[in-house]
Amino acid sequence: MRSRTRYTPSWHSKRKSSWLRNTLLIIAIGLPLLLILAELIARGALLATGSTNQLAPNKTVAIAQSYAFKLQDANGNSYPGLPDSGRLQVRRSPLLGYELIPSQSSDYWQINDQGFRQDSSVPMEKPAGEIRVFLVGGSTAFSNMADKNQKALAFKIEKLLNDRVRAQNSSPEKFKPKDTPYFADQIESMRALPPRIRDGSYRVIAAAVPGYTSGNELALLAHRVSAYSPNALIILDGYEDLRSPSNQSAHEIGNVDQMLRDPLAQYRQHQSQQFSNWLNSLYLVKAWQKWIAPADIATFSSDYQIFSAEQFSKDPKELQKRIDRYVTNTQQMTKLAGDIPTLIVLQPEITGKQKALSKEEEAILKSLGNDYSDRVTNAYAIAEKTLSSKFPNTKFISFYQLLQSTNQQAFIDPIHLTEDANNRVAQKLYESIEQLFSVQPASNALNSDLAPQSPATPTPTPEPAKSPSAPASLSETLQRVQGQ
Repeated sequence: MRSRTRYTPSWHSKRKSSWLRNTLLIIAIGLPLLLILAELIARGALLATGSTNQLAPNKTVAIAQSYAFKLQDANGNSYPGLPDSGRLQVRRSPLLGYELIPSQSSDYWQINDQGFRQDSSVPMEKPAGEIRVFLVGGSTAFSNMADKNQKALAFKIEKLLNDRVRAQNSSPEKFKPKDTPYFADQIESMRALPPRIRDGSYRVIAAAVPGYTSGNELALLAHRVSAYSPNALIILDGYEDLRSPSNQSAHEIGNVDQMLRDPLAQYRQHQSQQFSNWLNSLYLVKAWQKWIAPADIATFSSDYQIFSAEQFSKDPKELQKRIDRYVTNTQQMTKLAGDIPTLIVLQPEITGKQKALSKEEEAILKSLGNDYSDRVTNAYAIAEKTLSSKFPNTKFISFYQLLQSTNQQAFIDPIHLTEDANNRVAQKLYESIEQLFSVQPASNALNSDLAPQSPATPTPTPEPAKSPSAPASLSETLQRVQGQ
């Protein structure tokens, strides 16, 4: 039987294998050590020069991060596995779906102790002379991406109203008088003047919450806003209802129930989140994100800030159900408001501004795709038609195409606005509120119908002849006048 030759590796092959193994070992050990050394050098250099602020994200990204949700439990702890890089703290609510946690702030917003976007608390008892206007809605009404409270919609409207009161008190001749004048030329001049609005101290309260649909807003009005005795109500919304499935009565956040049903998936997601947080804390990663591959604002978006065509149904029946839900909830809000003047405003959206797009807005629309534009345009058209027919006795305004004529950038994303666009929206809302609080001149008893006729010139009564011998006494004169 022929013997099989045994193969023995040559010295050269052994040397090559050993070299490859050593090289891989050096890389496996040396690369982490090199990264650690680079991280230490980077930290040391930046700490020594006091330049750590240079690694902070740009302002736009920082603002987006501050408006992203951070869901917390009843004890104020974050849910393991859910994104926790946001700054706007929210919690689940059995009545509202979810709510803003009171008494919190960032560099760009402040939430008071009642969960409103206000610099101070709103007392339950309304001070004498205060006129309250509540603004409810989603993130557009909340003024996402505004870099401070004073640049949010509610504050801008409040300033316009109080400026108007000061103007009509300091220059009353520029406004309609409190009382109707007597003469025709004065009446004609009065008609050309703008009306006065109700005197008082106006306070516009931002009760909006990002991501809210009409279902959340109805609960908010019933369980919170109505307790503060509003004098007027602005409902600025629509987008979230159009993209939320019809089987959802209100918007909720955080898929907590599903995570509790699958604890293993929760654990894996939690570990992934922890690793991501650690990685983003490294100075090398911060430098990479700052100068080489800047982080996008979408990195810090909450679930309600993710935009896609699939969110808007192309099924006409499903779309109509969403609009019907929106109309029903809005009707309930107006009934709940009772005699309180209410403005129903369909919020602006980027597809309503396709005539004068900036480069930034063109990029936004391009990233969304033609399908998105077609579906949103169709949804808004049907919503406008339905709302205008359902609210004949209530003030309904569509702001869908309000910003179409401006050449400046108005949209940061499909629904969130630049400061210039917020100024325009605030001005239009102020003009509508002005009509709600306009005060007509009080009717004059002698000219109550404002008839443009001059009163007849009175004929002077001739004085009675006086006796040349002696002047008439006062009593005699009065007797003669009474006798005539």
